[in-house]
Amino acid sequence: GVIGLRLISKAEVRQMEPNVEAVAGLYSPSTGIIDSWGLMRSYHGRAFEKSVSFVFNSEVVGIAKTPGGYKVNVREAHGITSLTTQIVINCAGLFCDKVAALAGIDIAKAGYQIHYCRGSYFRLNPRAGRLVSRLVYPVPEQAGKGIHITLNLDGQMKLGPNVKYMDTIDYTVDENERGKFYEAVHRYLPQAQIDELAPDFSGVRPKLQGPGEEFRDFVIRDEAGKGLPGFINLMGIESPGLTSSPAIGKYVAEIVKTKS
Repeated sequence: GVIGLRLISKAEVRQMEPNVEAVAGLYSPSTGIIDSWGLMRSYHGRAFEKSVSFVFNSEVVGIAKTPGGYKVNVREAHGITSLTTQIVINCAGLFCDKVAALAGIDIAKAGYQIHYCRGSYFRLNPRAGRLVSRLVYPVPEQAGKGIHITLNLDGQMKLGPNVKYMDTIDYTVDENERGKFYEAVHRYLPQAQIDELAPDFSGVRPKLQGPGEEFRDFVIRDEAGKGLPGFINLMGIESPGLTSSPAIGKYVAEIVKTKS
């Protein structure tokens, strides 16, 4: 259903991206990049216009089922605040399993245990020039898309992300991984040089599958089957959660409508 998606030959790859080595390609003309910070500001602004209240720097510390819905306890700077609601949407990212557990869900039994998986990026020095003009992906790996080439809105090239499971949340970019990044990208972009790579940033994915386990897609579910009607879990929302966020929002809104 993706418009314009087509297989292309080695010659077509070379015509589009002269510096890329490939035996064939899958061309997606509708793929692009966005300003993610701008997108978040837009979401925030539109929600605020709809009278949504935002409470930042706060932590949900308790969720209790009540006859009419749920009582939620939130720790803020000045103490604990309680509120009651018919619907709870748990979209807490890296902490979604902890929030689900607060509602009484056995996350191990439900298969909701979150595994932290860091993905780091290296940037390619601008002096290397514009080696590609679009996003270039290798064949996907078991736990991710592989170290691919992405572009900033200003045209700067970045390489990543890699895949590294961790027990704790850590955003450190390990400079010692430079060689692995170079080896990964050199297979399909031989003009890239190792001394042109520099550490950039990292993110942490909330994966539902652990190291070596089969791929698991994220979960969007009303937990009525667990005795928690109106408690909607969004578990393991990693990539492409940002890309799919408008569709995810509409999907969850439809679930809420059925409960209203």
